[in-house]
Amino acid sequence: MGSGMDRRAFLASAGAFALAGPLGAGAAADFRWSFLAHFGMNMWGDLPKKYGRNGKMARLLTDEEYAAISNPPYSEKSHVRFDDAFWKDLSAKLKADGCNQIVIDVGEFMKYPSHPEIAVRGSRDPSSLAAEVERLRGMGFEVVPKLNFSTCHHAWIGRYARMVSTPKYYEVCADLIRDTMAVFRGAPYLHLGMDEETMPRCHHDTSMIVMRQGDLWWHDVLFLVKEVEKHGARAWMWHDYLRDKPLATFVRRMPKTVLQSPWNYAMKLSDKEPKYAKLYRDLVKNGYDILPAGSNCYGVPESFAAVHRWCSGNLDPAHYKGMQMAPWLGTFEPYRRLHFAASGLMAECRGERERGA
Repeated sequence: MGSGMDRRAFLASAGAFALAGPLGAGAAADFRWSFLAHFGMNMWGDLPKKYGRNGKMARLLTDEEYAAISNPPYSEKSHVRFDDAFWKDLSAKLKADGCNQIVIDVGEFMKYPSHPEIAVRGSRDPSSLAAEVERLRGMGFEVVPKLNFSTCHHAWIGRYARMVSTPKYYEVCADLIRDTMAVFRGAPYLHLGMDEETMPRCHHDTSMIVMRQGDLWWHDVLFLVKEVEKHGARAWMWHDYLRDKPLATFVRRMPKTVLQSPWNYAMKLSDKEPKYAKLYRDLVKNGYDILPAGSNCYGVPESFAAVHRWCSGNLDPAHYKGMQMAPWLGTFEPYRRLHFAASGLMAECRGERERGA
């Protein structure tokens, strides 16, 4: 992944270095076995942070793994934290395990032609990222970009994180979406994030807290959705609005075109968990496509398969679009063991589905 392309050259050559469509021939089945891969990592505030040894995720690490991710280079926000060689190994593992969709959380990983000022040391040229998108598509993956615009997870946009809901902010968001869709040309979705935009979640690692509420939140979400749709893709987002807001408002204002990802990382979903079961049912009943997310890194790895079993048995398959494994780990060597375990869990679940169990 190299460097050295200006904005004009980038826009002129976008079609030359990205595939025309989201999939190679016969690459992905209708049901997505999706994997969330972090290429960018600056989504959790602009202040230095050391993982607590007793945190849910940190408890899963060996002492050697914990020491590695707690110290430079993996603890620093001033440069890209991504291991190319490890990603090659992980993407091969995902392919072998039957994953057919990769969602790339881009963040600061790319040097955006329209706003190079938000780059960090080591941010990659768009041509470099486009080559990787092409490589993954050649392996048979559907490749989807993710840009998280939640005010809890947007430290990656640099100084513009302090300009939320201003004319400049809207201009920058539109520019970043346009630049990203040029690299992921033909991608069927762009994931907008929009999770955890609440005070208890925002304050931990951020030097300045900016939040939206009410009509302003809806205005900005709908603005972002329209920007995605301008490029021929569907918007995708987390379900977090429904964690503490009324379903009726959501159904009235959220377009049915927006793919919803309710996430559940710690519960073995069943009718004994009525809150989550009702959420999934309500989304599908009201005409939304859903692609739930699970994880192996929050203490209950078996919850991933449990969610899939429940959804398969209780939801209209026309709206149940797939399952996403979201380890929420950096794409670098110290997390190899947990990433490979995540892929393996997805493979087991996929095999169960194919056997009709």
